[in-house]
Amino acid sequence: MASDPAEVSVRLLRDYASEPGRSVLVRVETPTRMWEGGIAADEGRPAASLLKLPLAMAVEDAIASGAIDTGAVVPVGALVDAWAGAGPLRVLRPDLSLAVADVLGLCLALSDRACATWLLAAVGFDAVRAVVAGLRCDATTFEAAPDDPGGPLVGRTTARDALRLVAASADEARYPLTASALRNNVRDSRIPLGADGLDVQLAHKTGSLPGVAHDVAVLDCAGGTLSIAFLTEGQHDTLVSGYAMGICTRGLLEAWGLAVRRGRSLA
Repeated sequence: MASDPAEVSVRLLRDYASEPGRSVLVRVETPTRMWEGGIAADEGRPAASLLKLPLAMAVEDAIASGAIDTGAVVPVGALVDAWAGAGPLRVLRPDLSLAVADVLGLCLALSDRACATWLLAAVGFDAVRAVVAGLRCDATTFEAAPDDPGGPLVGRTTARDALRLVAASADEARYPLTASALRNNVRDSRIPLGADGLDVQLAHKTGSLPGVAHDVAVLDCAGGTLSIAFLTEGQHDTLVSGYAMGICTRGLLEAWGLAVRRGRSLA
């Protein structure tokens, strides 16, 4: 007798979350069944790069309302001068001009801090808070970094809120720039490790902090949809944590008999 996929999924989630500091939430939707399971799905974790999602959506809302001129450009030099750290923008000519859409795309696809800082200055905190509130991500909180008021957003979120953020940001009709950035993101490790060897077209982004590794994805499959949010903190080795995400993902896909067609991911 074949194992029930829900029972297999529960075992996989327990294996993944056997290490302290790990949260996970999974939703499966097929033509005949819907299932959800999680561990510590409502426990707050450092949000890290997930906060770039409501920022990007706030920028697109501002573009749609005319509050931001899509024809406006910013020189690369102005972006990198606002932050002294290293980053991929520094390989570009300082006099190269980027459109707002370019800055938004780089903010997500490369998790670029300089781009995020510029976008936040363009829309303001209230616009980002409005997006978070509108999505009912009540457990997601953020502020300016106390020691770097001109820097990125810092805050906390949960696996449940993370899935809401990714689902909204992947709405191609409402947020075409954000959705495109996620589809054309840098493919890395973690969830994609579990999809290697399958028919995968995965739009993917990762972001990390010391001891923190997140990955959140919606995998559109031939037989249904698999949504996964992995959040962590206090990890002794984020590479090991990411590998565990890949193992769990592969097991879930196999348990539910899903052949991946395309996916959207953010960590």
